[in-house]
Amino acid sequence: MELPRTTVIRSQFLVLLFDWLARNGAAETADAIRHELELPQEGGTLVKELTVPLSSYRTASELAATRTRDAFIGLHVARDLPRGSFGIVEFAARSAPDVEEGFNRAVRYLRLLSETIRLELRKFGGEVALVHRIPGEPLCVGRQGNEFTLGLFHAFLRELTQSDAQAKRVEFAHPAPDDVGELERFFGTTQLLFGAGRNMIVWSDSILSLPLVSHDQGLLPWLDEYARTLLPPDSALDQRIPGLHEQIRQCLQVQTVPTLVEVARRLRLSTRTLQRRLEAVGTSFQAELESVRVELAEWYLRDPKWSIYETALLLGYADQRGFERAFVKWRGITPKEYRRTHPSTS
Repeated sequence: MELPRTTVIRSQFLVLLFDWLARNGAAETADAIRHELELPQEGGTLVKELTVPLSSYRTASELAATRTRDAFIGLHVARDLPRGSFGIVEFAARSAPDVEEGFNRAVRYLRLLSETIRLELRKFGGEVALVHRIPGEPLCVGRQGNEFTLGLFHAFLRELTQSDAQAKRVEFAHPAPDDVGELERFFGTTQLLFGAGRNMIVWSDSILSLPLVSHDQGLLPWLDEYARTLLPPDSALDQRIPGLHEQIRQCLQVQTVPTLVEVARRLRLSTRTLQRRLEAVGTSFQAELESVRVELAEWYLRDPKWSIYETALLLGYADQRGFERAFVKWRGITPKEYRRTHPSTS
C-alpha cells in the first residue's frame, strides 16, 4: 500500500546534519535552514530526531549542500558520524558477533528509529544487499539522505571489521549527479546506478562471516532484550504470518514451486489456517507471491549473467512468455525494456 502524499518522517539525519554543520563552522547556515523551513524542535531522548514532512527533509538537506557548496554533504556526515548516534539500534548492531548478525539487528530494530522506512537484507547468488526504501516514494529520502544512509552502512562495515571491504555495486533512488567520482572512491566501485526507486548496496556475501571487533558477548543479550521491549507491534501481515515472504523466496531459490500448500508446510501451518490469516489482513497468497516475484525479477534483470529466459525459470514460470506477461502487468513494460532502461551494474 502506498503512503499518503503528505508523508511524514522521523529523521535522525537532519539533527546529525545540523550538528555536523555546527562542528564545521556553519552553525548560522543550520539555524537559517531551521528558521526558513519552520522546522520543529528536536524530539527524542537518547537519540535526537525531528519529525517533519518528507518534502521538508529533502529540501533541508539540499539547502545545506547548496549553501555550503558541498555536493556530497550527506556522505560526509556519514563518514564523520559520532559513535552512538543511533542509540540502542547502533549498539546492538555493534555488539553482534559478525556482519550478518549486525545487519540483522539493524533491520530488526529499525522501527525504533522510523515507521516509514523499510530496510531489508537480501541474499542471492553469492551476493548480499541492504535495501533501503520508502513504499510509494521513488526518490526515497532525497539525494543527501540516500547517500548518507548507504554511506553509513558501508562506513560501519569497514570500521567494525577493520577491513577495506569494497561494494560490488550501489544503486540510488535519486537521479545521477553531474560528478560521481567521490561516490566511486568511497564505495570502491564504478558500478553505480541512479533512479532505481530505492537505495541498495551490494557486497560479496563473504563479508557476512567477518567478525566485528566490537563484539560483546556479555552485553549483547541485554541490548537485545531492551530493544525488543521498545519495539512497536509488527505489521498485520508479519504478526499473523511471520516469515511468509522468506519462505516464498526460499522455495524459488531451490526451484520448488511456491504453492499455498508448500509454503504452509514450511511455515508449519495448515493450508486453511494460512489462507484464513491472509484473508484476515486483506491479501491473498497470489498477491504475496507476486510481490516477491517482482522484487526478485528486478534483481535478476539488472544482472546480465541471467537471461530473460533464465529469470523466468528462477521465478518459477514454465516459460518466458508467462513471465513477460506478468512483468508487463506489474511494471507496464516488458522485461527487455526494463533491462534497457535499468542498465547493468555488474
